[in-house]
Amino acid sequence: MQRILTLAAVWLFFVAVGHDGGLVAAADEQPAAPSAADDREQRVVAFVAAHQPELGEVLAHLRKRKPAEYARAIEELDRSVQPLTSGKAKDPRLHELDLLAWQARTRVDLLGARLMSGKEKDKNREQVEQQLREAIAAELDIRAEKLAYRKQRSAAWYDRQINRLSEKRDALIDARMKALVE
Repeated sequence: MQRILTLAAVWLFFVAVGHDGGLVAAADEQPAAPSAADDREQRVVAFVAAHQPELGEVLAHLRKRKPAEYARAIEELDRSVQPLTSGKAKDPRLHELDLLAWQARTRVDLLGARLMSGKEKDKNREQVEQQLREAIAAELDIRAEKLAYRKQRSAAWYDRQINRLSEKRDALIDARMKALVE
């Protein structure tokens, strides 16, 4: 809920200042000697720019006009982005599904915040509601796909364990007997 409220505030601000097509990336304005917070900010801004440009535009406006809200948004995004930037090597398919889920979730949040702003006209509001409905459906589809993948991965692990027990059955019996008898 906090994420939705934060994004709603971001979207309200975005709507209030209007959309400017000539935005400068926030990472371009970093000082020469970056601190840990600057590194975090650069990582988040780069990730958002690559994977959710609409959110990047909102962040760029916030950075210029509401630095405190921008800092809170970067902190919040860092918590959700950090696992996505570190888990790539372990399981590429799961990483891909996690990234798609994040994109879908942030798209839903942005559209929800846009509707909550109350700035949409009736006809445009209907379009945004339809986009939100489609975004929610996409988010649910990705969650289902992720669960199916995890189920498949778990089944494969159990199959390997069963095969291991079958293949090494006699050796495991001997080892257990030896441990109990001696």
